[in-house]
Amino acid sequence: MAARYIEIKNSIRDDILNNRYRMGEKIPSERELSLTYGVTRVTLQKSMHLLEQEGFIERIHGKGMFVTRTITDDLYELNSGTGDSFLGFSREFNQVEVSSRLICHQLSFPSPSIARQLEMQAEHSVHFIRRVRLIDKTPVLVEDSWINAAVIASIPDETLNGGSLYEYIETYTGKKIKFYNSVIEGDLFSEELSNLLGISPGMPMLKVSGITKLEDGTAFNYSIGYNRADKFKIKNSWVGK
Repeated sequence: MAARYIEIKNSIRDDILNNRYRMGEKIPSERELSLTYGVTRVTLQKSMHLLEQEGFIERIHGKGMFVTRTITDDLYELNSGTGDSFLGFSREFNQVEVSSRLICHQLSFPSPSIARQLEMQAEHSVHFIRRVRLIDKTPVLVEDSWINAAVIASIPDETLNGGSLYEYIETYTGKKIKFYNSVIEGDLFSEELSNLLGISPGMPMLKVSGITKLEDGTAFNYSIGYNRADKFKIKNSWVGK
C-alpha cells in the first residue's frame, strides 16, 4: 500500500486530469487540503512537492498554488528521487499495471567490482537475478540484480515473477529499506538485451546502476536497469534561495 502522501498526491492529480481543477486555476490552500484529507500540513506539503516535481502545479509566493499541466504523456519519470522511487519498481509505478518476467535466478559469485559495491567478499555468494519489467504489458526495461545471499538467503521465484521483491526483503529482514544511490548513463541496447524487450538493437537506453541499503546501513542489492529511452524521462527541479 502506498504511503498516505502518495495517495493524496494521486488524488489531487486525478482531480486535475479530470478537470476539477483547470489550467491556470488556483487550487485550495495547504491548510484547506490538509483538513479535507485529514492529515498534517507536513504530510500535505510532501504531496504538493511531488505535484510540483511532476509539473502539475506551480507555487507562487504570496498568491498560492496554480494548475500548470492538465494532461499526461506516455513517458514515465525515471528515478526522480521523489516518492517511493528508491523502494523498487512496483512501488514507484503504482498507478499503472506493473508485471515482471523472470529470465534468470541463480546463486553465483560476484565480480570484484560488484563485491566492492556490496561491501562483501568476492568468495561469498549473491543471487543473480535478471528480469524483464513491463508497464501495462509493454516491456520497458531489463533489470539485473546482485543480492547478497548472506543478507537474504532465499528468494522465491514467485516473488520475482509476480510480487514486490523489496516488500519481501523488508519482511524477510524485519528492516526498512532506507538508502539508495544511483548513476544514470546513456547507452545503446545490445542485441541480447533488445531481444528480451522486442526492440531493435542500437536503440537508445538510459542505464541506471545503483546500490540499495537497509536502514542499518547494510548494502544488500546492486542493480543495473537497462531502460528504454523512448519510455522514460528524467526530470530535475531546482528552487533558488
